[in-house]
Amino acid sequence: EKSASVGGMDHVLDILRSHQHPCIILGCNAHRWMGSTGMCSRTCDMLIRDYQLESIAAKLVETNRWERIDLGLSPVSYTVPHSANDAEVILRKTTVDHDSMYTGFELNMLCLWSEATYRIQVDDCPTIEVPDFHCANNVLMEEKWHPATERTNVSWYGPCPYENSTIQNIPEWRTRQPLFTKGYPRGKSPSHNTPIFVPSLPNYLDALIYHVTHYKESRRGLSSESSWQIRNLTRYLYLELSHQQLPLLIELEEYEFMEEYLRAFVRKPRFVYNNVPGLGFVATRIREWDLPISPDSSR
Repeated sequence: EKSASVGGMDHVLDILRSHQHPCIILGCNAHRWMGSTGMCSRTCDMLIRDYQLESIAAKLVETNRWERIDLGLSPVSYTVPHSANDAEVILRKTTVDHDSMYTGFELNMLCLWSEATYRIQVDDCPTIEVPDFHCANNVLMEEKWHPATERTNVSWYGPCPYENSTIQNIPEWRTRQPLFTKGYPRGKSPSHNTPIFVPSLPNYLDALIYHVTHYKESRRGLSSESSWQIRNLTRYLYLELSHQQLPLLIELEEYEFMEEYLRAFVRKPRFVYNNVPGLGFVATRIREWDLPISPDSSR
């Protein structure tokens, strides 16, 4: 048995390094490092150069820790996330790296995506380094996209900053998220020196938009998950607000789609409740980005 601090994916990093290939993760776990709240998936999505895809997949299988899934031969025998069906290579883990207390959280499936399918080039993609393959608490590592970096008062809002955040104006009352939670299994050991990356937000959104607009029929799982990720990133980074939207659109290739998407985006309403004498609890709709938050800002 291994403790939660031992990396269950260290051997994956070793194989990538032997191929002189960077580790770039995608999908649900990547977008949690981008500040979005969402399910923490046990599937690791990874971007691989087209010409190295089969070689890296073969080396992973040779470790005897992974088996390759062929959905065409046995589509009923495996429980595979809907979007994973569209990956070029799907590997299922055959070993357990942590004791029974942690097995429900460790990564147990690996999806290798080609550059051609995911529409991101490994060597041309701006990236942000992240500490691990997945995180227990969603945090925003690319801090330039935090919506409240200019705030200095109680209406500071947006994703929780992580414990070593470089944002200067975080209020004292704002909880800082730990990057790692005690007991949560690590994919990468603290001593392992191979970096892990996620695509930068604009580059990632361009890819997600391509999935939504071009894969509706051919890769429905990927298209559906990408649509969900666009919605989540918009919601948690407040991308529809002008001070977020304008810098983003400048960096996007798919800016026309995103501009229309943000124009039509309707944010889930938020309410505060106050005990008013004679009336009881009264709900007031607020916009957390208003200065200051008050009943006058309801709509």
